[in-house]
Parts: sequence; C-alpha cells; structure tokens
Amino acid sequence: MINKLGKFKDLKFEKFFEGEVIAKGNLIVFYPNKTIKNLYVVFKGVFKNNKLKLIEKYIENEKETIRNWSFEKQSNNYFIGTENNVKGKIIVRINKNHLKMKYYFKLLIWKFSITVLVNDHMFLINDNEIVNTTYVSKFGINLAKVVLLYKKKS
Repeated sequence: MINKLGKFKDLKFEKFFEGEVIAKGNLIVFYPNKTIKNLYVVFKGVFKNNKLKLIEKYIENEKETIRNWSFEKQSNNYFIGTENNVKGKIIVRINKNHLKMKYYFKLLIWKFSITVLVNDHMFLINDNEIVNTTYVSKFGINLAKVVLLYKKKS
C-alpha cells in the first residue's frame, strides 16, 4: 500500500504469508516449445519461534502438488529456507517492498530429474496483494517465467 509520502510499505514476509494466501497466474514455458499453463496456488502459513512454515497446494492445469516450505528468520530482511525439492538452501532477501528469493529446484521432466535455478521477485502492492515474477533457468538459458498475483485472505 502506498503511504502518505507516496512510498510503498515494507514487505514483512512472515506477516504476509501467515494465514491463507491464494496465488493465480500463468507459467510460460519457453523450452523446448512455448506453452502457457494456468496456475492456482494456496499457501497456509504459521509463524512461530522465528520460523515460517508454509504448506503449498500447487495446481498446474489440474495437476496438484503439495509442498512444505520452512523459512527461518535471520533478521528483518533475511530468511533462510528449505523444501524437499530444493537443493541446498533458499536465500530470501527483502529490500523495502521487494523480496528476492533464489534457490536450486529439482524438477522431473520426461522422467528425468534436472535441477534448475529459480529467481523469484515479489513486490508488495498493498497490505493484501503481491505481484510475483519468477524466472527459471538452466546453464544461463531461460526455460520458463511465472507471473502470479498473490492475495492474502482476511
């Protein structure tokens, strides 16, 4: 939300994702063939003892996947996270209304397991909405882009 000075409020990661958040948008796959897939994602989060636990129900063109994310708060602007399909740690950095998340994610494509680099950029628009753009790459080649609107349920 824009305050009286015309600036956006700072994003509080743990506050925004505590409770239920619904994201809708599209996955645009560039390689090997351009494909656009519909996405619907539900997050249920609990923040306790400096840890944000998120249960994600990810629906891509009617196919459902459940993921469990865990983020430990290191400071107001820095979190370290884990998830079963993530290789290594998830690095989360926040600067004002902009959250950057970077991690290596294991995908199953054509029965082959590959690890891709995921760069997430989230921007707090108001108290209840985030615009998200995610870039997925391998060896510096852009494989896909995700555009989502996150809405926090009141």
